Amino acid sequence: MLVGLIGVMSLVMIIAAAFSYRAGLQEAGEMFDAKLAHSSRVLMSLVDEPLGDVAVHAGGAPIIIAVWQGSADGVGDALAFPTGHAYETKLAFQARDADGRLLLRSDSGPDIPLAPLVAGYADVVIDGAHWRTFTLRSPRGRWYQSGELSDIRMELAEDIAEGTLLPLLLAIPLMAVFVWLLVGWSLRGLARVSGEVEARTADRLAPLQPGRVPLEVQSLVVAINALLARLDAAFQRERRFTADAAHELRTPIAALKVHADNQRTARDADERGAAQALLDAGVQRIERLVEQLLALSRVEPGAAVATPRRVDLHALADSHVAERRALDAARSLTITLDGDAQQVVGDEAALDALVGNLVDNACRYAPDGGRVRVSVTRVDAHVQLVVEDDGPGIPEAARERVFDRFHRELGTGVVGSGLGLSIVRQVLDLHAGSIALDVSPTLGGLRATVTLPATP
Repeated sequence: MLVGLIGVMSLVMIIAAAFSYRAGLQEAGEMFDAKLAHSSRVLMSLVDEPLGDVAVHAGGAPIIIAVWQGSADGVGDALAFPTGHAYETKLAFQARDADGRLLLRSDSGPDIPLAPLVAGYADVVIDGAHWRTFTLRSPRGRWYQSGELSDIRMELAEDIAEGTLLPLLLAIPLMAVFVWLLVGWSLRGLARVSGEVEARTADRLAPLQPGRVPLEVQSLVVAINALLARLDAAFQRERRFTADAAHELRTPIAALKVHADNQRTARDADERGAAQALLDAGVQRIERLVEQLLALSRVEPGAAVATPRRVDLHALADSHVAERRALDAARSLTITLDGDAQQVVGDEAALDALVGNLVDNACRYAPDGGRVRVSVTRVDAHVQLVVEDDGPGIPEAARERVFDRFHRELGTGVVGSGLGLSIVRQVLDLHAGSIALDVSPTLGGLRATVTLPATP
């Protein structure tokens, strides 16, 4: 970042310096041209009228005016003297009549015409020297010319241009140093954050407290703290799941050991058959408990959620109803499904677990030969899934507690884990849905009404 920043700024400064140098040369040239014109105009105003009364002396020889011929080296005050300036030696002037005859000249220039007798500026070469001239004609017809050697013009112009260029070039290293120091000072907060992260142990997930940091680093700290919070929540879910699984599996596993021991020590075939039946039931209970624990872990708040997609709730209900008809054929349950295809948007696996748990609970609590009815309908902007049975139902005072984990109402006579409705509630929380438990008006048992946003 520093190299790129300093490089770009240096490039901009160099380009600006080049334009400044060029502009300086142009401005200096314009200034010198203005001085030439001014010199010719001053010469004309001073000598034009007197020249009309003065005859050409010495047999027609022009008047020669001596100018200061001093010289000096250096810059600034070293070029200035009480009697004049070193650069005066480079300025020459001439006055000619209307016929071009030389009337007056300075001894610092040639005696041949400085330039053609045409009003305006001209660039000429005299005896190998380059001159910049300006010619002015008076109302009396005389010509007045002033000229300046181009080498001194270029020297002065370059001095002026370099005066504007050097500060820009000298500013580049100073700018680089100051930018380096400023960026380093600004990023010290990032160094503190890096040090704090590096010094942390793997199990320390508290938010970072880096103190004052630049605004750009604050967003990074906020993002890291959000990530730490998500990791902490994930680890807590893992620990809670492990604790719940260990707690709930302890009893059925102990029962399995007892049933297996009873089968091994059975005295006859009847005892062995009874122990085998209990062993099979225990295995099924553990299998269901593990499945529900895994389903619960997938729908925990903060758990990774699959990409939402359109899901036909009626098709899910149809598959579970068909499965329960096969499983409960011996119990002579009457399981019906009403409604038609209704789509919602969400996690298909989670919605499948919701429908499966509701249908499974209704079939478990319905008596042998009982009835279970499932319907999927559209109500305004929502899809309603209604599962009813003719079982014992749930007392009104207990209808909120049944959504707690591992809570089961006593006296039902049905083996379960107490996780089904907890899974249902978690899935609905993920899908902005709701559930209501009441008494079925037609079957007399429990009616569970699930409401989910319908697909637009």
